[in-house]
Parts: sequence; C-alpha cells; structure tokens
Amino acid sequence: MKNLIRIFIGATSLLIVLGSCSDMGEPEVLLPQMHVETTSIDYSTVTIGSPQIRQIQIINSGEGQLNGELTLIQDSSVYGLQPHGTFALLADDTLNAELTFTPSAEFTYVGQILISSDDLGNPEHVIGVTGEGTALPVPALTVSNTSLNFGTILTDNSSQEQITLSSTGNDTLLISSMDFDLGVYSVDIITPFELIPGASQLLTITFQPDAAGTFNGDMTIVSNSPSTPDVVSLSGEAEVPVSYAGAVQPVWNASCGGCHGSNGGLNLTSYSNLMAGTSSNGPAVTPGDGANSLIVRRINGTTGGLMPQGGTALSASTIATIETWINQGALDN
Repeated sequence: MKNLIRIFIGATSLLIVLGSCSDMGEPEVLLPQMHVETTSIDYSTVTIGSPQIRQIQIINSGEGQLNGELTLIQDSSVYGLQPHGTFALLADDTLNAELTFTPSAEFTYVGQILISSDDLGNPEHVIGVTGEGTALPVPALTVSNTSLNFGTILTDNSSQEQITLSSTGNDTLLISSMDFDLGVYSVDIITPFELIPGASQLLTITFQPDAAGTFNGDMTIVSNSPSTPDVVSLSGEAEVPVSYAGAVQPVWNASCGGCHGSNGGLNLTSYSNLMAGTSSNGPAVTPGDGANSLIVRRINGTTGGLMPQGGTALSASTIATIETWINQGALDN
C-alpha cells in the first residue's frame, strides 16, 4: 500500500509595478522565482504512533510576487502538511511548510510532493517522500531548520542565528558531534550530549568572518538517529566597512564644499552636519537604505537637479561607495 502526497499550485500571475518606468514609459515587469532545495525526504525508520517532522522551504528569490496553492493528497492519514491552501510570497519571502509522518503500522510508506508555481522558469518541483513504521524503540532527531542565512555584516563583527534539536523518537538520542566545514561558524554547545524522548536543545550558531567574502558552508550533526548525518546549510556575507572620514567626507570636500559649506541648505563640512539634514527636505541620509537616501538621489540626479550643480558629475564608483557606506549603517568611522 502506498500513500501519495502532492502539493499543487495552480495560480499564474505577474506583478506589474507602474511606479517604476523606463524613459519610454513602459512598466517594469517583476517576475517571481521559486527556489526549493529539498528533492527528497526520507524519514527512515520511525516508531508507530511517534510523529516525525521535516521542514520544506519555498523561497521567492525573484522580484515579483509568487502565487500558489498547497494541497495534500493521500490514501491514509500518516502524513500531514501545514500550512495548506493558497499562499502568496513577496520577493525574498520564505514559506516554511512542515510535513509530519506518523506511521500507523509496520509498513513502508512512499509518497510524493509536487510544488507548482507561477514561476515561468521553474513551474514545478518534485519531492520524493518515504518512511517506514516500526514497533521497536528508535531514537530520532528533528532539526528545526535545515538552513540559516546570516545576511551581510561587516568584517570583524558577528551575527547569530538559532536552531532547536528535538528528540522525537522513543529512545534516548545521542548527539555525538557537530562539525563545521568553515572556521567562521561556531556553536555554543559542546558534544557529546544526550536528549531523552521529548526533550530539546536550543543551539546558537555564530557567524564571525575575519575577511570580506561570501561564506557558504555546512554544519554536520552526527547522532544515533536513523537520519544521521543531519546537515544544516549556512550562508553569510561580509563586507569591509567603508570609512566616512577616508572615503566619503573627501568627496564632499572636493566636489560639494562650494555650495554646501555654510549655505546651500545642506552643510556637508562634517559628519554631524550631514546627518542633521536640511530644514526644508529633512534627513539627507537614511542609514541602511542608500538607494532611497536623499543625498544619493541628488547625486544620481533622480530627485531635483543633478548634484554637484554646475560641476562634474560624480563617478559611478564614487556614488556606489557612498551608497555602500549608507547601507552599512552610515557610521561615523
């Protein structure tokens, strides 16, 4: 006897943003992009009546809204899916679905998850599912999240994310090791340690890069669970901080001081004067949002006249440096 699980997404749509147009007045079409890393879920051996949970992440890595529907089809009730029904994901959003396997007999249950979407380049994604019920005591490990993204931080800083290890079998779970393939990642718990059935352990993972770059790695958890080794994907980026004193203030001094010294509505002679903004237009800098900061829009010429007014336009690389400084928090460094 086989149990079939399908997730069907039947909506198709494109998000058209009229507020962003080319010089010809044509609207920009923002397309969704579905990303699902999981291609198979193997619960291995699970004690009858003991639920096991696995996560499925559906990520919209495109620029437009991703629309869809999750539907579970099966012959019995050994599998359960949450959430289900229609959903919509904005750009960069993630849907965390949980698939639960609760075997009711000593039997191998095979199923399939079909994920369909309105991503024109990847409309379908298939995940094979299998699990076996047993009456024997079995330790089991459930990891709350199989991937962690630490975002972008500055070098020599650190970022932390948490996951939970749960003992979801009916025998004592032994975590024998937790290893990283990159030295920029570490965990706050020392192995080995044990978890009795029903117990859990919160882990704090730290990302601390000492150089700029992209750091994609794995945390490998070895235990006496049938699922071992369990792997958690890790990703993070590090940037060298842009110095205001060394890279930004010299631009104002060389190109803007003539108009924005003691007059011009915005004083660019120092960090504190810049951050004070103007009485008429408000803040010139929005920390963390370089593209929408007034000072960037002015030197790009997208708001008001192109600055420096009457002078040579700043180079693309100079503007990018200023925008990066703002994105990094507009530090007084």
